[in-house]
Amino acid sequence: MTGWFDIFRAYLFADICWYKNNRWLLFSYFIWPYLMVALILGFGSMFGSIESYSERLGVSSPILFLLSSTVVAMSSISIVSSVAEFVIENRWSGTLPYIMLTPVDMPIIFIAAGLPDAIISPLITMAAIFPAALYLEGLSGGIRVLTILIFIFLGMLPLLGFSALIASLTLIAKEESNVGQIIIPFLLLVSGVYYPLEVLPSILQFIGRIMPVAYVVEAARLFSKYMIPEIRFVLILIYILTIMTVAYNLLASLTLRGINRALRRKGVV
Repeated sequence: MTGWFDIFRAYLFADICWYKNNRWLLFSYFIWPYLMVALILGFGSMFGSIESYSERLGVSSPILFLLSSTVVAMSSISIVSSVAEFVIENRWSGTLPYIMLTPVDMPIIFIAAGLPDAIISPLITMAAIFPAALYLEGLSGGIRVLTILIFIFLGMLPLLGFSALIASLTLIAKEESNVGQIIIPFLLLVSGVYYPLEVLPSILQFIGRIMPVAYVVEAARLFSKYMIPEIRFVLILIYILTIMTVAYNLLASLTLRGINRALRRKGVV
């Protein structure tokens, strides 16, 4: 019987072929973090200094933080889009009803299909900023980037469940557009990717605190401030991301199973 690893392996092979046949897209992954940082620094210099920005964020290396945050943002966009697009593309091609009728549970299919992007996207973008980290901070910069990469992988696990929930909205609403593309800007807004979460209104801060991306950004900020941060802060972030992984994936599993049963009873997709 086909399991989650078979689905993961198939989509991993498909993603590798996609990048091999779209080299410009692969190249854009390498230059995009630098373009974003240049844009932010360029506009920011019109309203203040990099020292002021560094002080408000509480980081000792603002450029390293901006590069790391851009990687977090790009990885989040890639994962949410890939899972949401999975539903849309299969609906357009007419294969979605057959996928829903397979013996493998829908939550497993959705999460396993999005897992390759959760691995490939951070690896590519982190490889892009690794030379800059070595240049700016030396060996310590390289170690910081690799540590942030671990937190990105931890943060992508609950984000897969969150993305599956977004994909379930597409099934419920029978929407032909990518719902993920609508939610992504708001997700980045409330996650404090480029500015402190504290500057947002209270309601947006609350929403940001239940988003896994916010804690990955917090890890990037922590390691951009200290070479070796206090272990208790690191453990708190790990605990929160672990709890979110269980909560979001369990909620996505229950939601998708319920939707699958409802759609089968109605005989529509």
